[in-house]
Amino acid sequence: MSLAIQIVDLIKAKDEKGLELLYDNYSKALYGIAFRVLNNHSYAEEALQNSFLKVWKNIQQYDENKATLYTWMSQIVRYSSLDIRRLKSFERQEKTESLEPHVNHGKATSTSTDALDAKKILNGLEEKYSIILEYLYLKGYTQQELSDELDIPLGTIKTRLRKAITIIRTNLKDEKKLFMGMFLLLVLVVLVKIFIF
Repeated sequence: MSLAIQIVDLIKAKDEKGLELLYDNYSKALYGIAFRVLNNHSYAEEALQNSFLKVWKNIQQYDENKATLYTWMSQIVRYSSLDIRRLKSFERQEKTESLEPHVNHGKATSTSTDALDAKKILNGLEEKYSIILEYLYLKGYTQQELSDELDIPLGTIKTRLRKAITIIRTNLKDEKKLFMGMFLLLVLVVLVKIFIF
């Protein structure tokens, strides 16, 4: 009997020995996944603890015919980490918004404007495309690392990257057309005012 099957059987029987074996054999690798998503030790620990709790509670959902124990758990860790990242981001946003009335608004730097533009562009994409760009360009992953991290074939990563870039190009062209249309409309209004008055 393999170690993974033994662990699953023990956890299904609600034997804490199974949880100990799970932790001893998988915690380092799973912590690495959490840390790569969160880039924060305490958040990664929190994600790992949440994940072990989910494994303990939901072991009946594990199907060895669909995935290995490690693959199943790594997905749980990944989703727990993403949940924590969203939560912490939301908490930071709430704190920022509560400080907003006390902030003296000066000139925005081009860096903050560029960051806002990048966020706007990423938010306009489907999640399957935006996550590829976020990991590759904002978090510095290689395509192979991202393939391993998300458990998606390398070819799919490359295809989604090309599609995301194509969508962004199209959107930017549309924005440029809209800007030019508005500019021409403004020029037309000014000319009408000049010639009428």
